[in-house]
Amino acid sequence: MRVIDELQVKSRALSLSGRIGSLELPHRILMGSMHMGLEGQKDKLEQLCDFYQERARGQAALIITGGAAVTPAGGADNMYVLSRDEDVEALAALPRAVHEVGGKIGLQLFHSGRYAVSEEIGEQPVAPSAIASRITRETPRAMTLEDIEETVLAFASGAEKAKRVGYDAIEIMGSEGYLLNQFLSPVTNHREDAYGGSFEGRMRISIEVVRAIRDRVGPDYPVIFRMSGFDCMPNSTTPEETILFAQALEEAGVDALNIGIGWHESRVPTVQQVVPRGGFAAVAGAIRQHVSIPVIGANRLNVPEVADELIADGYLDFIAPARPWLADAEFAKKILAGDRAGLNVCIACNQSCLDHTLVRPHLPVSCLVNPRAGQETLWPMVKSHASRKVAVVGAGPAGLQAAVTAAQRGHDVVLYERESELGGQFRMAGRIPGKDEFYETIRYYTEMLERLSVVVKMQTEPTIEELSSFHHVIIAQGVVPRIPEIPGRDLPHVVNYAQILNGEVQVGNQIAIIGAGGIGCDVATLLAEGRHAKPAVESFFRGQQLPEPPSIPREVTVLARSNRYGNGIGRSTRWVVKQEMQRLGVRVVMEFQCREITPEAVVGETPEGAVVIPADQVILCAGQESASHFAEQLAERVQVHVVGGARESKGINAARAIREAFEAAYQIS
Repeated sequence: MRVIDELQVKSRALSLSGRIGSLELPHRILMGSMHMGLEGQKDKLEQLCDFYQERARGQAALIITGGAAVTPAGGADNMYVLSRDEDVEALAALPRAVHEVGGKIGLQLFHSGRYAVSEEIGEQPVAPSAIASRITRETPRAMTLEDIEETVLAFASGAEKAKRVGYDAIEIMGSEGYLLNQFLSPVTNHREDAYGGSFEGRMRISIEVVRAIRDRVGPDYPVIFRMSGFDCMPNSTTPEETILFAQALEEAGVDALNIGIGWHESRVPTVQQVVPRGGFAAVAGAIRQHVSIPVIGANRLNVPEVADELIADGYLDFIAPARPWLADAEFAKKILAGDRAGLNVCIACNQSCLDHTLVRPHLPVSCLVNPRAGQETLWPMVKSHASRKVAVVGAGPAGLQAAVTAAQRGHDVVLYERESELGGQFRMAGRIPGKDEFYETIRYYTEMLERLSVVVKMQTEPTIEELSSFHHVIIAQGVVPRIPEIPGRDLPHVVNYAQILNGEVQVGNQIAIIGAGGIGCDVATLLAEGRHAKPAVESFFRGQQLPEPPSIPREVTVLARSNRYGNGIGRSTRWVVKQEMQRLGVRVVMEFQCREITPEAVVGETPEGAVVIPADQVILCAGQESASHFAEQLAERVQVHVVGGARESKGINAARAIREAFEAAYQIS
């Protein structure tokens, strides 16, 4: 903790005041736009207001809402549409709620373009050209000149309404592959009229939108443009055109540029854990060198020490992360107070946020490491009316959340863990390349246990008699690897995934992994990446002009029962995992029915016939089952709550386990 605290004491750039046009801001930490899955629903408006109000209390210098569509054609399910009076009236509640606690809020003006879904908007989507979307698998209608004129006016009208109902600024969505970005890119704009062809033609609609808005709202109202710094799409807008576009936006009257990265259909990770912290800040920094208005960055800016350095070094003027505000509603407050140790860091897992927006029907957005996010109305964090003695058995992520929540509610909590370290499955997950953010969650829980005076008993398995002295017992002992009934499973070279991830066995050179779910893919990635020297070693060799360090001759084969692999991994992340496995040369054999493990191989069948996979080590990643516990015996003496994998191992994931633990602990009274 001491190193982190010292870093934060030195972090001063984020605390500097700043300006976006006429808007004076007390520091450099904004909250970026994200849809919550609550928009457009009358019965969820209070919930949405409370969500933003809590972030305003958390000292966000400026909050940017999820996008509000400027026309029905540019919308989606659970989205406000600014051409509807009832939606504008509902949107007026958000600035009232935020201003009530001294915050500032801006409305994002949005148009989906070819990313709209006809079933949701009730008509064929529109776009610069009739080019099918890989995301929706629909082909939009090419916009007419009349459509374009109406859309420009709709953006201007939306900005005028935002100003009228009390928003402190507006942000124009022109990134992430939405309509204005589609016009700018030659990938999606094949027009031959004034709005296509040349770069000047492709950027015309964006410039017209800015000028039309400026005419409606006047010279002093803050206007932010979220532009794409890098589309991550082959043959799209060039870096040179991007710089020219930024300069044209400034000349047209934009007060700040918020730099987005990537399209939803691009094959470059932009928000997943594998992306280094601040990994795309250099893109924003390059743009900043060519404009005189503030430049804002967002992607993977989840910790203050990285963000502060980027501002101090001149890459950015402001940061506007979104998901870190889900993980911790006091993101800015804690940073400004120097409380890095108390920060609940976003781990970029996407499981309860982005993945919830990619399913149909959409699910409300929340956060794996903060299950209250988006539901503050339902779960106010206040003391219970009576303090109870609560025991929590198991200190994996579910047990840690249960202990922290129960203590926050004012209960007297004792946490039991049979191992010598906290964290359970998260401790193992943190070993996977690109997943070390899981250690941040363990660090946070550990800090909170200490602050809340939770008694932690390590390497201890409590007896029924000991637990009987408590009012409530939360059993969160999690899961253990399932050992499938395969002949040869007891051979000495057969191990389970926990033994590998906990470093209990030495890794082989010819490895067969039985099971191709999330754990099997993670283990394959770890072992395939482990063939190579660490990046720091490679960098040292290059710096010393030495030959590239040799790799270990390790072969990794994943055996999948079905014709798919990576099942159980969220939609926004599965493709990244599979892409990494392909890059690392992991072999995947699908529709493999395992018959036997021999000392030298795994023997099985595929639709093509018998298959023998040579292996000097076999790793079982064939699912999980609940760890044994004594809930039934204990229930005769105290109130027992079984959560997470201990309750039901089928389909278990961290999001479900942590949410169940939170709810069980919260409801103790």
